Amino acid sequence: MGKKRVKKVLTKKIDNYVEQNSMINENKISYYKTLKEKLKDNSKKEIFHRVDNIKILKEIKDNQYYKFDGYKAFLDFIKDFDVAKTQAYKYLRLATALQDGVIKEDYLIENGIKNSYNFIKDKESPALKKSRQNPIKPLRFQLKTQESYDFYKNNAKFTAFILEELLENQKDFLKKLFKKYEELKI
Repeated sequence: MGKKRVKKVLTKKIDNYVEQNSMINENKISYYKTLKEKLKDNSKKEIFHRVDNIKILKEIKDNQYYKFDGYKAFLDFIKDFDVAKTQAYKYLRLATALQDGVIKEDYLIENGIKNSYNFIKDKESPALKKSRQNPIKPLRFQLKTQESYDFYKNNAKFTAFILEELLENQKDFLKKLFKKYEELKI
């Protein structure tokens, strides 16, 4: 009888422990869900403020209101408001897209600034200027002598022309040079 009683007591304790832990876990899960909802609500509130800021920045820049405070350039104005240059111009592109109807305000709120910006980046619109950044990355390599470095650095466009010309119109010569290079490597 002693063993059965100990077993029952242990079983009851284990059952109570499991029940308490499951209640605690349910409470934690419930609390986590409320936190998640608050986070979503706050981020939506935040996005409303950002959309408002986007419109405000566009109006200030378009009407040059920043000059009333003595700023000579829009960049000087945004620096005082701790807005990064890239962020400000991203906001301005979004504002232009909103104004032109390329995207809707609901889309911006629903998908966020980053996704909306990526969406408009690919869209064609006369008001949305394409980035002036060259999509082709610069080529970097090490030269053996300072003389060759100085020459190619001072004549960068000529160097680019030579490389393009070799690849497009002088492939046979380029292949010969490549074979010679391979032989030297061995």
